[in-house]
Amino acid sequence: MRLRSRRGVDGTVGTLRVDSRSSRLAPRLARGDIAVLDHVDLDGGTAQLLLDRGVAAVVNAAPSSSGRYPNLGPALLVAAGVPLVDDVGPAVLTALRDGTRGRLDGDTLWVDETEVARGMRQDAESVAVAADLARGGVAAQLADLAGGAVGFLVEERELLLDGRGLPELSTPVAGRVAVVVGPAYDGAQELRELRRFVRRRKPVVVGVDGGADVVLAAGLTPDVVVGDPDAMSEQALRSARDVVVREGADGRDRLHELVVPASTCATRAAAEDLALLLVHHGGAELVVTLGVPRTPEELLDRGRRAASSSLLTRFAVGARLVPGAAVPGLVVRPRRVLPVLTFLLGAAAASGVALEHAPLLDLWHQLIG
Repeated sequence: MRLRSRRGVDGTVGTLRVDSRSSRLAPRLARGDIAVLDHVDLDGGTAQLLLDRGVAAVVNAAPSSSGRYPNLGPALLVAAGVPLVDDVGPAVLTALRDGTRGRLDGDTLWVDETEVARGMRQDAESVAVAADLARGGVAAQLADLAGGAVGFLVEERELLLDGRGLPELSTPVAGRVAVVVGPAYDGAQELRELRRFVRRRKPVVVGVDGGADVVLAAGLTPDVVVGDPDAMSEQALRSARDVVVREGADGRDRLHELVVPASTCATRAAAEDLALLLVHHGGAELVVTLGVPRTPEELLDRGRRAASSSLLTRFAVGARLVPGAAVPGLVVRPRRVLPVLTFLLGAAAASGVALEHAPLLDLWHQLIG
C-alpha cells in the first residue's frame, strides 16, 4: 500500500516483520510486509526469497554491502523497485514489535508518528558504486576461499569422495538424470525453459531450500528436498518423497510439528552441495543445476564456508555436472580441473599443510585418474 505522509514524501505502509535471522523471518513474510532484518552483505539468495514473498520494503540493521566483495542482494531489490534502507543500527530489532504497522518514508521508518530508525536509502546509483568499489576485494576473498577449501577437504574428504555419511534415499537415483534446483534468482526462469526436458526425461527433481517451492511453482513435484525446512513451504515438505536436513540445522522443530519424517547428515557443506553429493554418490548419470552460483561473485555471495564447500563439491562431481543452460544442446564437456587444483595445492603448501598422503592428493587422483 502506498500513501503520502504528512511531510509530503511518498511512503510505504505495511506490517513490520522483524527478525535478526533472514531464514527465520522469511516464512512469516506475506505480500506487502516490511521486512526488518540484520544481514551484513545481503546475498542474492536472501534477496530473491524476500522478493518471492512479496515484501513491500526492506530495512536492514546492518550494512547491506560491507565492501568485502560485490554481493548481489541490494541490486536485486533495487532493480525490482523494492525500497531498501540500509545500516539503521541493531537497536531497531528490539525497538520494534513484530506485527505492528509501520511506514517507510525515504530513509526513515515510522511507527505512528514516532521515528524508530533512520539509515541510507539505496538506489541504482549507490548500489552500483558500492559494487564497483568492492570488486577490488574479490582477489583477496578468493585467496581466503582457497584456504577454507583446504580445511573443508581435510575435514570432509570421506563425504566428498566416497559419500560416507550420506543418508540413503528412497527415491531411485542410479542411472537417471538429476535436476537440482537452488533458490537463486534465475532458477525459476531456467526451470521454465527446461520443462519439456523434465517432462520427457522424468529426472530426479531435487529442490534446495527455497528451490523446492520454485519446483512447485513450475507445476512439478520435487522428489527430494534438501536444506532448511523454514525456507520451504509445508506443501514442498509434504510432497517430497525424501526430506534431507543437516544435523543440528534450524527448522527441525517445524518438521516435528508437521510430522514430516526426514533424514539427517552430519556435514557443514552448504545445502545445495549436500544435494549434489546425494545424487552424485547415488549414481546419477547427469546432474543438471538450476539457480545455483556460477560466477566468482555468485560463489562469494554465499559466504566463506558455503563457498568452500561449493568449490570442492563441484570438482568432486566433475564432468557429470551440467548447468541448465547447456541442457538444450546436451553437450557435456569435462571441466578443466587442473588449474584450480594446482591453485589449491599451492594454497595448501603455503598454509603449511603437508601434501604427502594429504586428502588433496586423493582428490587429485580421483578427478584425473
